Amino acid sequence: MSRKPVKPGHLELINQRGREPIQPPRLLAHIQKNTLAHCEQLLAHLFSATDDLFYDLSKRASSNNEQNLYFEAMREIRVRREGIANRFLRAVSQNFSALIDANSQGEFETWSREQDTKLAIVDGDDLEVDLARSNMVSRTRDTYREELYELGMRLDHLLLQIEVKEDNNPLDPGQLTRAFIEACQTTLEINIKAKLILYKLFEKHVLKQLGHVYADANQILMDAGILPKVPKNLDNKVIHGGAAATPGTTPPSGGAALAANPAFAPVPEFRMGYDALSMLMAAARNFAFIGSPGSPSSSPADTSAPQFNCYIYTSNPGPVMATPELTSLLTQSQPVYDQILATGTPRNIVADVVTQALKQQNPAQPQALEQNEENVINLVAMFFDQILADEALPIEIQSLICRLQIPILKVALRDRSFFSNPEHPARLLINSITRIGIAFDTSKPLDRDPVYRKLVEIVQTLNRQYKADDRIFGELQAELDGVVERESRKSTVVEQRTTQTEAGKSRIKQARMAAQTSLYQKLKTVDLPEFVRGFLTTHWLQVMVITHLKQGAESAEWVSNEQTVSDLIWISQEHEDARSLQRRERLLPELLDRIERGLEVAIDNRDARKTKVAALEDALRVAPTAPQIQETVAPLNSEQKEALGKGENAPKTWEEMTAVERQQARYEELATGFYEMAKNMPEGTWLEYFDEESAKKVRCKLASKIDADTYLFVNRLGFKVLEKTRKQFAYDMQFNRAKLVDTRPFFDRIMGKVVNDLTSEGAP
Repeated sequence: MSRKPVKPGHLELINQRGREPIQPPRLLAHIQKNTLAHCEQLLAHLFSATDDLFYDLSKRASSNNEQNLYFEAMREIRVRREGIANRFLRAVSQNFSALIDANSQGEFETWSREQDTKLAIVDGDDLEVDLARSNMVSRTRDTYREELYELGMRLDHLLLQIEVKEDNNPLDPGQLTRAFIEACQTTLEINIKAKLILYKLFEKHVLKQLGHVYADANQILMDAGILPKVPKNLDNKVIHGGAAATPGTTPPSGGAALAANPAFAPVPEFRMGYDALSMLMAAARNFAFIGSPGSPSSSPADTSAPQFNCYIYTSNPGPVMATPELTSLLTQSQPVYDQILATGTPRNIVADVVTQALKQQNPAQPQALEQNEENVINLVAMFFDQILADEALPIEIQSLICRLQIPILKVALRDRSFFSNPEHPARLLINSITRIGIAFDTSKPLDRDPVYRKLVEIVQTLNRQYKADDRIFGELQAELDGVVERESRKSTVVEQRTTQTEAGKSRIKQARMAAQTSLYQKLKTVDLPEFVRGFLTTHWLQVMVITHLKQGAESAEWVSNEQTVSDLIWISQEHEDARSLQRRERLLPELLDRIERGLEVAIDNRDARKTKVAALEDALRVAPTAPQIQETVAPLNSEQKEALGKGENAPKTWEEMTAVERQQARYEELATGFYEMAKNMPEGTWLEYFDEESAKKVRCKLASKIDADTYLFVNRLGFKVLEKTRKQFAYDMQFNRAKLVDTRPFFDRIMGKVVNDLTSEGAP
């Protein structure tokens, strides 16, 4: 067994003195008992729903053989359900027992290797089962990735000798699915088609209902003091290889990968042909009724299962409507629905407009459509459903895109290459509108923005003029490109000026910080006369700032200025031995000369410089032991500390913090992965930032990393929106105040989601 990696320091518990020792077996037994009780209830509901579904399928069967298949499966599952349940629950219990047995690691790894080998060499039924298992596990891990992450972290923290991973976490969907499939394979003798349906129902009625199980398990561990607050995970994966399927919007492998590539994974051009999409539609339609509200197996509690809104027009009682007639009726309705959508909340109106067109001649008997037309309508409806659910688009741009529902539906009905041709003018226009719209900051009015006004004009033109000629999309695209190019030139100039201005400010800030730090380190532990302290924290501070700006911290001038401070501190101290007094008399004229030359960079007026030096000389000529000097000898006062950046609001060191402040700082410790992510964030990345002062979200772009620690964010017009240090930026990402905006080609990304939904619905 490999040794378990040492836990990161910031995951250790705080204030554990006096707490009773944690007993892993007792806690795991509590979690096991709770899990088995939940699973027993879920299995009872699963078998009840299975019985209803197979009975319903047998009634709908198109042949005697198919009817017999479903009846036999129903009877077999009725007889064997208790045995399946017992085997499943026993396997779950064994997984809990194995978790605290260090020698069990090899067993889990061996099973995984066997499955990988098996997948490579088998075919037919076994391969279908294994693919079904893989898909079920992946989808469930994605649904509960945060809960699984926290549970994995807590179990890993509880068990000192065992590394908790996906393949030995008894509550991981992979372990539960394996236990159920093995129980079915051992007990049931039914057709593979019936088995796949049963596994699909297991996913719906058991795996997708595990939320309470994970919540209870996490609560049990938290109540026992196991990581009451788990640090945010970077990529929704448990640190030691734990649970979570990687969604398309997160990098694939841990904090290091996320830091190396903080943007979203590239999305391929969507080129799927209509025939392939139709096959997916057909498969999804066959399974759609399993989760439909009126089906026997539907569950009111099942809100996590994907819903496939399939609009059926082929079974309408009226005669079949030809495509040209349908598109003509859609053209007539374009201006009406555009006005409705322009003044209301964005919504999907595809089904409404098609239903209305089919009822045009006889509302009591709406006309039917061919299967191909019905498929296209459903695909377009799903496309716009995904648009309405997409968080990357501001609501104003969502509204504009939704006003294009009828034109896009007409394009798809007339030209099936719309789905497979990346160069289709309608697709290019959608991608252009969304690419531009992603950058809009809707916290400010858009009415005066030339680009936004052009987008509105394009949408209105399409709804008023588009009939059947797709060239209008290309013409409008050219007009949009012209407007965008003009505005882009302006914003580029503004952004350059903004960056240059902020770079200058940043250099001044860095110079001031360096000067303040240098002076504070020399003055924080000494008592000096008031005049000397005031001179150093005002005039000489300014000299050091300018020297740092012009010459840098490695220059001879900077070193000389620092030495001048040290000499001035020494000469202001009380000295009694003859040697020190002689040195003081010899050093004073030379020091005053250095100070006067140094002041040349800060005070242009020669007389003013001499006045400052003369006043300093008068103060230094008086013996440090003189009563008038002794009365003013003191450490830095509050104003002088403020001038050196060490006022009351300055960040405290660890030693200066109270116990409560230290605990809070420990909880809010910056994760290394987010710091690396901020460090490697490429310029030009778009983000959505939550502004806590205004309580609004703003869209901004990382315009420049002015230096190693200063990040500048601008809006699409090039004006400064935010300035953050690298650490502040990393904190904001860690605590979800800054989110990456998905800028990948919109049409391709959305259609990819549509295909994923269809695949999820149509294949167990």
